[in-house]
Amino acid sequence: MTWWCAATDLPWTWTWRAYPGVWLFVAAVVGGYAWALIRLQPARLAGDDQPTTRKEIALFVLGALTLWAATDWPVGALAAGYLLSARTLQYLLYVLVAPPLLLLGTPRWLLRRLLRGRVAFRLARVLSRPLVPLLVYNAVLIAVHLPPVVNAVAGSQLLSFGLDLLVIASGLVFWWPALGRLPELRPMGYPGRLGYLLLSVFVPTVPAAFYTYARFPIYELYELAPRVQRIAAVADQQIAGLMMKTLGGLILFGTMSVMFFRWHRQEERQEIPQKEPVA
Repeated sequence: MTWWCAATDLPWTWTWRAYPGVWLFVAAVVGGYAWALIRLQPARLAGDDQPTTRKEIALFVLGALTLWAATDWPVGALAAGYLLSARTLQYLLYVLVAPPLLLLGTPRWLLRRLLRGRVAFRLARVLSRPLVPLLVYNAVLIAVHLPPVVNAVAGSQLLSFGLDLLVIASGLVFWWPALGRLPELRPMGYPGRLGYLLLSVFVPTVPAAFYTYARFPIYELYELAPRVQRIAAVADQQIAGLMMKTLGGLILFGTMSVMFFRWHRQEERQEIPQKEPVA
């Protein structure tokens, strides 16, 4: 039985295929979240902790559904061994869409519970600074797009599963300092977050440029794969480059726009003078 999406030599058909490993993975994510809300939420909350809201639950579920859509049939199967453009879409969903939804959907009291230990708290504090997350994110981005890596993991369900988890983890690390969920970790202010996201825009343009301007297929896996809808390997590679550059940029610049307006509103509130009581 095929548990996880991996490359095969079979011609592509639009016949649905079952991948139970994907279902178990998503069920474990949602089930763990539900168990934490039911079993671990304290009766009394301290500090700026608030009870879990419907908005947080909706965001987390939306993040889990994004993981499901990116991993299951057809996107997961196409990405594993048929279309580089599908793999690029999967990467963008894994890194830029699902992780911020999952983090925003996790209530502060649960994050504090997860970071109770001294080692976990110190690690979270280190990851709240921009340098380490940027290095991790960019290192993973470059590593998972190297031709030897892509071609090596293609036929193995286990290696494909491990590579997908690595990419998702890099997305969580990347968004951790940008969202600044816990005040005690001394997160960056809005100017720092905007600069952090702006710096992260440039590295993805490297593989995007190779995809867009290369005259020959970069990956043996997608060059020799059975064709889907008669899309040539070079054309598929060019589509992947455009997606990496445009969709990734739109997501990041859209997020920066939201942060900028929140920063502006915050500054306006601070500048409003206090009304003096009438004598």
